[in-house]
Amino acid sequence: MFKRTKVTDGTATGQVGFRKKSKVPGVMITQYIEKLPEGKSHPDFTRKPIALTIQEGKFAFFKAIVTGDPKPTVVWSRNNGDVSDPARYQSKYDPNSNEHTFEMPHVKPDQADTYKCFAKNEYGQAMVTVVLNVIEVGFKMTKAPQQQAEVANCNFKKVLKRRSKVVPKAEEPEKKEGEIDPKFWELLMSADKKDYERICAEFGVTDFRWMLKKLNEMKREREEEQAEFVKNLSDLKPIHINADGTASFELEFDLLDPSSSIYLYKDGEMIPYTKELGDKMKHCLRKVGRKYIFSMRDLMPEDAGFYQLDVEDVNMFSTDFKMVDFLVKIQEVKAMEREDAVFECVISAPLSKLMWFGKNMPLEQGDKYDIEVSEDKLIHRLVVKDCMVVDKGIYAACAGIKSCNAWLVVEADKGAPKGKKSARKTTRAGGSGTDLQKVAQEQQQKLDKEREERKEKIKAAREAAAEAAAAEEPEKTADSGAGKDKGAAVEVERIDKTSVAATTTVAGDSGSGHSAGKASGGAKQDGSHADAGGGHSAGKASGGARKDGSIADAGGGHSAGKASGGAKQDGSHADAGGGHSAGKASGGAKQDGSPADAGGGHSAGKASGGAKQDGSHADAGGGHSAGKASGGAKQDGSHADAGGGHSAGKASGGAKQDGSHADAGGGHSAGKASGGAKQDGSHADAGGGHSAGKASGGAKQDGSHADAGGGHSAGKASGGAKQDGSPADAGGHSAGKASGGAKQDGSLADAGGEPGITSGLSDILATRGQPAELTVKMNTDCDGAWFKDGEPLKSGGGISITKDANIHKLTIHSCRDTDSGLLRFVSGDLSTEGRITVGDVPEFDEDDLHKFSKPVIVRVGQNAAFKMPFQPQESLTVSWFKDGTELKDGGGVKIVREPNHSRLLLRDCLRSDTGEIKIQLKNPFGAVEATSQLIVLDRPGPPEGPVETVETTSSVIEIKWNPPKDDGGSAVTNYIIERQERGHSLWTKLGDVSAEKTSFRDRNVTHGKKYSYRIYAENPQGLSDSLETADSIMAGIMILSGPPGKPKVVSTSKTCINLTWTPPEDDKGVPIIGYQVEKRKKDTNQWLALNAINEPIEDVNYAVKDVTEGAEYEFRVSAINESGAGDASPPSAMACAKNPNMRPCFKDPEDFLVVRAGNSVRVKISYEAEPPPHITWLKDDEPIAPWINVINTEGMSQLVIPSSKRSDSAIYTIKAKNSVGEAFFDVEVRVTDEPKCPGPVELEQTVYGKVAVSWVPSPDQELDDRLYYVVSQHDSNTRMWKTVADRLFANTYTAHNILPGIEYHFRVYAKNDMGLSDPSQSPTWGANSNRVPISSNGVSSMEISFERPPSILVPLKVHTPPKGYQLYMTCAVRGCPTPNVSWYLNNTCINSDKNYYITNSCGVCSMYILRVRENDGGEYRVVAVNSLGKAECSTKLTVRD
Repeated sequence: MFKRTKVTDGTATGQVGFRKKSKVPGVMITQYIEKLPEGKSHPDFTRKPIALTIQEGKFAFFKAIVTGDPKPTVVWSRNNGDVSDPARYQSKYDPNSNEHTFEMPHVKPDQADTYKCFAKNEYGQAMVTVVLNVIEVGFKMTKAPQQQAEVANCNFKKVLKRRSKVVPKAEEPEKKEGEIDPKFWELLMSADKKDYERICAEFGVTDFRWMLKKLNEMKREREEEQAEFVKNLSDLKPIHINADGTASFELEFDLLDPSSSIYLYKDGEMIPYTKELGDKMKHCLRKVGRKYIFSMRDLMPEDAGFYQLDVEDVNMFSTDFKMVDFLVKIQEVKAMEREDAVFECVISAPLSKLMWFGKNMPLEQGDKYDIEVSEDKLIHRLVVKDCMVVDKGIYAACAGIKSCNAWLVVEADKGAPKGKKSARKTTRAGGSGTDLQKVAQEQQQKLDKEREERKEKIKAAREAAAEAAAAEEPEKTADSGAGKDKGAAVEVERIDKTSVAATTTVAGDSGSGHSAGKASGGAKQDGSHADAGGGHSAGKASGGARKDGSIADAGGGHSAGKASGGAKQDGSHADAGGGHSAGKASGGAKQDGSPADAGGGHSAGKASGGAKQDGSHADAGGGHSAGKASGGAKQDGSHADAGGGHSAGKASGGAKQDGSHADAGGGHSAGKASGGAKQDGSHADAGGGHSAGKASGGAKQDGSHADAGGGHSAGKASGGAKQDGSPADAGGHSAGKASGGAKQDGSLADAGGEPGITSGLSDILATRGQPAELTVKMNTDCDGAWFKDGEPLKSGGGISITKDANIHKLTIHSCRDTDSGLLRFVSGDLSTEGRITVGDVPEFDEDDLHKFSKPVIVRVGQNAAFKMPFQPQESLTVSWFKDGTELKDGGGVKIVREPNHSRLLLRDCLRSDTGEIKIQLKNPFGAVEATSQLIVLDRPGPPEGPVETVETTSSVIEIKWNPPKDDGGSAVTNYIIERQERGHSLWTKLGDVSAEKTSFRDRNVTHGKKYSYRIYAENPQGLSDSLETADSIMAGIMILSGPPGKPKVVSTSKTCINLTWTPPEDDKGVPIIGYQVEKRKKDTNQWLALNAINEPIEDVNYAVKDVTEGAEYEFRVSAINESGAGDASPPSAMACAKNPNMRPCFKDPEDFLVVRAGNSVRVKISYEAEPPPHITWLKDDEPIAPWINVINTEGMSQLVIPSSKRSDSAIYTIKAKNSVGEAFFDVEVRVTDEPKCPGPVELEQTVYGKVAVSWVPSPDQELDDRLYYVVSQHDSNTRMWKTVADRLFANTYTAHNILPGIEYHFRVYAKNDMGLSDPSQSPTWGANSNRVPISSNGVSSMEISFERPPSILVPLKVHTPPKGYQLYMTCAVRGCPTPNVSWYLNNTCINSDKNYYITNSCGVCSMYILRVRENDGGEYRVVAVNSLGKAECSTKLTVRD
């Protein structure tokens, strides 16, 4: 018994405790008083202990942090034990961290328990429970009760040396020649049926029938033993090599007693193991749900062996771990691009599959790779199809711990067209370079030789055992004996369990003694024969035939089978059984007429005498026989006695040709005793004594009849019918019915009534090749006749007609098609009829049945098809079933019925469709069924939750989960783990773990931060849905920062309030990552956070923009660290969201604006003022005209002149005034147009080398004070125009460096803010300027003019650009002089609008919009004007969203 820790309650007698809720789940709080004093509090946990699972011998501890005022005391206890031992339990307290620690150094299994932690003060107590699990390591001698007893008896050697039923090789006794290894049976009991042939071939066993029989017996015994300790033993998987280099086997079962010990053995020696994953021990046994997984790491060649798993003393599973080696390793392959590459190898032992790797990734059969295995499973190939350059790398083949690797080098196809793939090649590159088939054949011959040697040893042992058995009983060849000798039969059973095959000349003895099978003697050429069974035999023992006429005994003793004498050619016969036989003993027939005795003693079978040609017959049974004893018929008329003593069978006398007959039974017989019919008219007595059966006298030809019964009979005794008409007496004291017999003279004994049919015939169905029986029952004993299709029937030809008193039977021994017809029974005027129909039960072809039994495997969403051929038959019903429920055609089920086959199609299979598929063929003669399996593969289900937190520290979080309930039809390969930090939306993949491991340690965590995890299960079909942690898991404990300084209001406006504060004085040693600001509106109690904890404010100032104009607010700030937000600061002073009063001021205004005449004028002025000012616009200090628009918005005023003229040029003044003051600003607006060209140009030379150029001013000079002139010069040498003067405000210019002999030309332009005017051309100055004009002799020449009005050569096109896209719009214009082109949008000139870039190059007019806006849509118009006229074109622009 455990000593339970006593913890006293803090409440006084009669005091009531009040339950309170803790912020920490799992904490129970009891408060002693209803209302706590101010500033006081009951105890509570801010950190509770965490459940712990730890390996035996390690350091275990629990930590807790408690709060309360006054400071609570902490006490620890456990449910089933005491914690007062300071050597095992230590309680500590750290005042710096405020942690209470409960430590258990070198923890032991008996310390696994539920522990409690109590925190108490005078106002209440808080209690929390925590579980400690301790994992035991290896085998514990003290755990097994039987070993404790052995230790008590000082039998230490047996305790320390626990052994398996399979003896270690070093301690194996010397095997007898041909003896079978015990491993053979252990492997068979744990193997699948498909592996039986391989295991038998390996151990040299060829007699499968005997093997299966003995295996079934051993399995029954083993299952009875296993049922004492486990239940639901299933899913046995033999040992195999994993991808990570470990070996493992697994099985599933439920322990009836969880404390039962589990042992592991290798070659009979128990091996230690650990239960904790990741331990340094080589062997590990882990439990996952019901599944037990044994794994072994760091594999070495010596790890090969025979492994067993036992529960207590009973074996549960056995498996053989073999190591194979590479006889031929894979070689380097050089392949051309788009060619197939082949890797080949040969291994030392047959293996169905190797593990292939390419560039450290496992390879599977598919479109890219072919994995081939030879028939003998020694040659393995990997074919890399359609090689590309990216496929080059190292490829490896792994067989257990052995592996070999080689490079694949892929060379680019230089002859391929540039930029295109080369053609697919049909050649293969690579191979081992050796004759693999020859190496494999040599290895196969070696293995076959070893196997044949084992077979020869077993065969030699059997022959030796048979010879020894024959030598022990040489005298038994003439008499089979009646004893209970077990020696030879037991030996034969142990060696072969089957009869030795008989040839035409030689046969051995067929067994003797207590045999559970069938033993028959063999025929020999020398005439001698071995005994054919004796003793207590459950089978059939028969004598063997010899050529010399002699035969051995055919059984004797207590035999449950049939013992019969053998026939001899010389006429002699051995005895056919004796002693207590449960079978049939019959004498053998001889050619000389004398048979041997046909049994004797207490026989449960049938003993009959043998028929002789000379007329003599042996006795046909004697003693207490439970079978039938009958005398043998002789040709000389004599017959042996047909039974005697107390017989439970039927004893009848034998019929003789001389008319004599032996007695037909005597004594107390439970069967039927009847006298034998003789030809001379005499008949033996037909029974006597107390008989439980029926005794009837025999019919004689001379008219006399023996007495038909006597004594007290429980059956029916009737007199026999005689030819002279007199019947015999019909018994004595009979409890049955006595009726007279039918006579030939027509008289009838008293029968008690008129004849009638009590039970007639009916239609029956008979199976072809099987017997059929038709019975008619009369109410009296009378004769009758049988007819088939009107023809009379008699016994013979496979038909037997019998009459037993008033019961008439027709028996067809083996039904044939010709037996079908209408049968009729006639007795006098009475008749009854019935039809018999012969047919077959439906059958399946064995090959088709084998094919159908193979499972159909499909993926979810695919169709599953089943097809079963059969022989066409009439009245055949075909039904399909799934898991016992019949399927009907319709929906997702399609059933097709053809005369010779049926098909089942299941569309769009789901995972739930997995199950047994069965087809049933049924006709009136019977039914036959065939079963198959449908396996639907799918993604696995989500892992089973909840996710448990195994450990959480400042640097590590360990979690664990359970495997999914449904693996989707294929095993889970691995688990994928993702993590999300609290406050973040991104999930990050941490990695994956193998399917055997259902836990994960996250080492990349930050102290104080919280994380969520989700786990996916993966199989070859894909990923499952995720299992997610219910709550975030924090790394380490929570440490919050102190409060920052009180916030200060820096400035306010109606849209923003600016704050600042100071960092906290005490950050508790944890860095601050930011701050959280909260606001509270005046006259409310709710504080609203302005930023989330996961979005901290990194600076110590913040602009609060979420305010309502005119409302008053106060603010407070909390510091945020890794654990979260700490205490809040004191609130700030109330601040009102409004702008401060200020004098109007203008923000960056423009003081000059030039606009082309006709375009709109927009003057925008931004300002700041509080309160809003009154805005006034003036033009040259005068009020503006009514058609000028003024648009005032908040913070901006805009003056708009829709269509400007030159007269609108002026200085515009904006005036802003409020209660604080006023402000003014002037803007000069100049409305102008392209200037007109200057007047005629005159040239005059004042000084040598200088020419004065003068011109008439442009008409626009008086209207535009910003107008100036530009002069260009052209000479005959350079033939180029160049600007020689710019920004001339005068009307003259002096040209320098004027040289004689060179012609000069000058052009004068007027220019203002809008651009250049057309030039004014000067006359030619220079070489030909003084040339004498040539007279035309009165002929006048006509001048050609090129002037023409404007015209549109290429009009504008319609455009529909999307919003935000760029746009080009162009047209072509012609005219002389060059026309002036203006662009209009909705009748508004846009030439000066900065949103449009407008150009005119050689008559090609273009407009460019960088990003199209919604208000850019409308009608665009181009107007070209010169002195001769005007031309225009237009288009529409539609802006799409």
